Amino acid sequence: MKDVVLSSVTAGYGEKRVLDAFDLTFVGGEVTVVMGSSGVGKTTLLNVLAGLLPHTGEVSGAEGGVSYIFQKDRLIPQISVYKNLDLVLRAVQRDKKKRRADIEEMLERAEILSEMEKRPTELSGGQALRVAMARAFLYPSEILLMDEPFRALDLGLKLRLMRVLGKLLSESPRTVVYITHDIDECLLAADRWVVLGGEPVSVVEEGRIDIPRGGRDLACPELASLRATLTRLLSE
Repeated sequence: MKDVVLSSVTAGYGEKRVLDAFDLTFVGGEVTVVMGSSGVGKTTLLNVLAGLLPHTGEVSGAEGGVSYIFQKDRLIPQISVYKNLDLVLRAVQRDKKKRRADIEEMLERAEILSEMEKRPTELSGGQALRVAMARAFLYPSEILLMDEPFRALDLGLKLRLMRVLGKLLSESPRTVVYITHDIDECLLAADRWVVLGGEPVSVVEEGRIDIPRGGRDLACPELASLRATLTRLLSE
């Protein structure tokens, strides 16, 4: 997978520049967790990567489009789970039988196949998020953007869905840019972490976690030390 590279990117809203000659590289196939205070520019960064916000400078490596998991599931409430996912595939897969097979396989992987004919309004919050994750992985993109999708979940459900995310990534690797305020999410999910700060925003500090994602123990000394570091950086 190609790296996704922002070079001298400037973007903002009206007269306010959130990014100003901003440089950052996301390594292909890795999960980069981006953290920082509310309003610092994390979602602006995602919108630039998604092509949703005008900017100057160069963004390379994202030409094939992106998948996006939002804070809210953004499912269409009037139609079934299956039809929500079928809408994603129609533009890229004309064969109806192949689309159905792909949808059923992805819902099975996301552990939500039994709810395929229900409408989103009949699902729990956790079930709806599983569908949103399935939708993101169905779309044939090498880049996955995540904007705090687990923010409103209790700890137990969050950990279960993060395991589902890990399973999906192991089976369908993506270059992931993952926004969160939750340090433990970072410790469990990141290959690389980046803390943003300032106005316009800049990279305050960054680092890597070399422990395999599937076997991390939050109590281990390395992760406990990194938790203290991230707590300090996010408190400054």
